[in-house]
Amino acid sequence: MTSVVGRLRDAITHHRAAALILGLYLILATAYNLADPLFEPPDELLHYDFIRFVQRERRLPVVDVSAPPTEYHQPPLYYIVTALVTAPLPQGELEPHTLVNPFWGYEIGKMGRDNKNQFLHGPAQRFPFDSLTWSVHLTRALSTLFGCGTVLLAYLMARRLVSEPLAVASMAVVAFTPNFLLTSGAVTNDSLLVLLSVAGGVSLLSLVAREAAPPPVAWVGLAALLGLAMLTKLSAWPLLPLAALGVTLLAGRLRSWRLFVTAGALLMSGVALLGGWWVLRNLRLYGDLTGLSSMWAVWGVREPLGGADYLIELRNFHTTFWANFGYGNVPAPGWAYVLTGIFTIGGMAGLLKLAFRVRELSLERRDQVIVLVGWAVITLLALIWYLQRTFSVTGRQLYPVLPVIALGLVGGWAAFFPPEWHSRMAGVIVGLMVAFALGAWAGVLIPAYRPAPRLTEEQATQAIAHRLDWQLGDVVTLLGYSVLPSSVNPGEEVEVTLYWQPLRTPEQNYTVFVQLFGEENRRVGARDTYPGLGNDPTIYWRPGEIIADSIPVPISPDAQGPILLDIVAGLYDLETGERLPVHDPDGNVIEHPLIGTVRLAGRPEDAALPAYESGAVFEGELRLEGYDLSTTMLEAGSTLLLTLYWAPGGPLDAAYTVFVHLVDESGEIIAQGDAPPRGGRYPSTVWEAGDRFPDPHLITLPPDLPPGEYYLLVGLYDPQNNTRLPLAGGEDHVRLGRAIHVR
Repeated sequence: MTSVVGRLRDAITHHRAAALILGLYLILATAYNLADPLFEPPDELLHYDFIRFVQRERRLPVVDVSAPPTEYHQPPLYYIVTALVTAPLPQGELEPHTLVNPFWGYEIGKMGRDNKNQFLHGPAQRFPFDSLTWSVHLTRALSTLFGCGTVLLAYLMARRLVSEPLAVASMAVVAFTPNFLLTSGAVTNDSLLVLLSVAGGVSLLSLVAREAAPPPVAWVGLAALLGLAMLTKLSAWPLLPLAALGVTLLAGRLRSWRLFVTAGALLMSGVALLGGWWVLRNLRLYGDLTGLSSMWAVWGVREPLGGADYLIELRNFHTTFWANFGYGNVPAPGWAYVLTGIFTIGGMAGLLKLAFRVRELSLERRDQVIVLVGWAVITLLALIWYLQRTFSVTGRQLYPVLPVIALGLVGGWAAFFPPEWHSRMAGVIVGLMVAFALGAWAGVLIPAYRPAPRLTEEQATQAIAHRLDWQLGDVVTLLGYSVLPSSVNPGEEVEVTLYWQPLRTPEQNYTVFVQLFGEENRRVGARDTYPGLGNDPTIYWRPGEIIADSIPVPISPDAQGPILLDIVAGLYDLETGERLPVHDPDGNVIEHPLIGTVRLAGRPEDAALPAYESGAVFEGELRLEGYDLSTTMLEAGSTLLLTLYWAPGGPLDAAYTVFVHLVDESGEIIAQGDAPPRGGRYPSTVWEAGDRFPDPHLITLPPDLPPGEYYLLVGLYDPQNNTRLPLAGGEDHVRLGRAIHVR
């Protein structure tokens, strides 16, 4: 024991940077483990279900093609090992943690926290955990231990081929790639697969570099690693042709047929001994070697891909390789992918530069390079084949060759710098990768699943722009709301924040609805979601707390402005569609829960030109650009449509009413169509400079109106005191030029 401790101390002393990276990796992987809610990593619930099945039934499951999707088609090693190791852990009930969020997947490619959670998460998943949460987090910790082995092997592999600084940088790329950290902090067979694949690859690299034939036990060890990897996941199968490549290179260099036959026989027999039973089981149960037919029967087979589809998949591979959590619906900022793209392209360019120097390498080193390249190429080709038939192929499926990719990128960048600069370059890469891992954890993963803010009474008083104090059923009080921005353009989003104060904890989940209505009460925007954008289901509300529930509502690009949009909001039962009744503070029923308004700006360039020009200017720089008439010739008793075109210089000091008077030659009013601008949907107090908008008014003629010529007078007045808004020249109205002829 003393000698082991001494060796460990010596290893840390001689490899301080690597030891520091390994320690920091452990901390970050644990942080990712704790930050990611239960079952949000890809297929984690299905992997965990497999483990629970093995623990309960003490046998392997069989795929039922008529049942919902499972992971039962997977090779069993990870699940057996994990089931044995975690058997003593407390077992809790899955059901409270597997309630599905019906709004999951909203705007998948958008960064943020809008319904990123596939499942509903409550207080039981916060410390102190319930028994099921403890079990999942500790099971995830086993993946972290597997990840430690991968990170260490990445360093050891790189150290055989490059200098210490470059090996440390390569190790850091592996350890601090955010999606690898997430995989290392999740219940998934990828964690063990990557460890065994990398161990097999490192072993093969060591054997290929031998100057003499390795002893048979070395091939037996490699066969064991290959067999165990194949028993972990089908992604390990590319290791078989890779091993054949390595044996061929070594036997060819040593000119030994005996080595070729011996190594081949030991590898094939060892792999068959470990994994043959699994292949035979697949043949017996599903009729194929891999069992993939059973998976495709349940999960479905995708349509053939076209050229554009490959570009989409390439982008998806890039983002999910580096940092895109959940099911690819929790992305990092776009600039992060630009930087990782530059890092990737730069490293590949450097590798092309190094390719011209391969002849300078020794034969042993050249064979190792061929194995590394072959490892990456074979893995990539296998994934492309898999991609032809399978949905949701992601960048993490390249992680069995992650150390190879990391070494290639670091080595490629090193090709652009002299050796004396490699230490500095490596330090920059390590620092950037640590910042990347920390930033993705703190800036992407944690916010994606963060509940809505809880406010104190004082904070709520300051935050609520418009007080309501409406009571919805016996469930909650809607204290008020706020809107940002105060003016929004068509095609943009307006954020409506509702301030809830629960009266009790509901027994069911209610859905929040926010709807926006424009001209003629046409709906131009709507959102339905569980509160907190899916992160605050009502079954977990606590009486008395104040929840600031901010909901972004998209506005239709075709919405017509400028106008004040009505905001309607409330809660309803998603299954029945029944809304909770609303009462004001005095107990009066509110049939139409109109909470307020928000200004929708118009696009001046979209405004139509008037048929008749005017050019009249009122005080406040309000211009009447012109007008349209539905007709200039009509019968008595019919209706005339007059559309005025306003171009204000800014808001007016009062909410003016537009008057439209039909007068005879003597100026006597025959008919009128007074109304606030745009039917009251756009008062003059909210007008803005640059607005250009039509304002329709209807005038109904008296049925006994005698034939003749009549004229239209237009102006504005304050309904509070009947004071008219004067024109710049002092008049209080405009007489329109076109006469109205009554037959």
